[in-house]
Amino acid sequence: MSNTDDLLNQVKWLIAAQSLSYTSASDACDVYEGFLFSLVVSTASKWGAQVHYEDVHGNTVQDLLFRTGPGQLYQKAKPFTHAVIEFDRAPALEAHVGVRVQGGSGVLHECDVVVLQADEAVLSRRESVAPRGNKCLLAIECKYYTTHLGIELARNFEGLHADLRAQHELFVSNTSAPNVLRYLSARKREYEPLVAPSAPDRVQEVRSQIRRAFKSYLSGYTGSALI
Repeated sequence: MSNTDDLLNQVKWLIAAQSLSYTSASDACDVYEGFLFSLVVSTASKWGAQVHYEDVHGNTVQDLLFRTGPGQLYQKAKPFTHAVIEFDRAPALEAHVGVRVQGGSGVLHECDVVVLQADEAVLSRRESVAPRGNKCLLAIECKYYTTHLGIELARNFEGLHADLRAQHELFVSNTSAPNVLRYLSARKREYEPLVAPSAPDRVQEVRSQIRRAFKSYLSGYTGSALI
């Protein structure tokens, strides 16, 4: 079984959708983003959220279509899927794959996986503008490589962190490199290496980071569920 098939099977198991746009012919790097997306939504479900899937038009869907390249959240050329995440007594959130988000400088940045306030996503679709980074709860940089990670990836992530200003940001990869680890650790950036379906302990570390983001979000709303 290929690495792509391993990832695909995990996504299917975690999401339990009627159908997925990913197939065994998909690039592993694309399915890896779907894998991290599925960890976000399954972690939310585990801790009490109601999750359903919608397309860009607001229709509830069971056939899930994911981006395989960066795009605008509001674009309607294809009915790409996002997850709507609803915790009790807290405003809804949305999770997206491969959308551009506006940083504090006004520059647009691609977020491989992003969780943002649902009202910000609604504004984006209504006004055809990119969502703002400071309205994002969690941004995950997903790196699937068959070779060692280059230090330039860590530097790019540092620049993203500085401009995006999301509440929580996480760098996740299927491989590791000591220089990347040192660079990000020195700057107190969250990095989870060697994350793959075959490494459940590493996957659990990512789930813990996702839970921490949800927990911090819920703490801001009196009477909301504590997870």
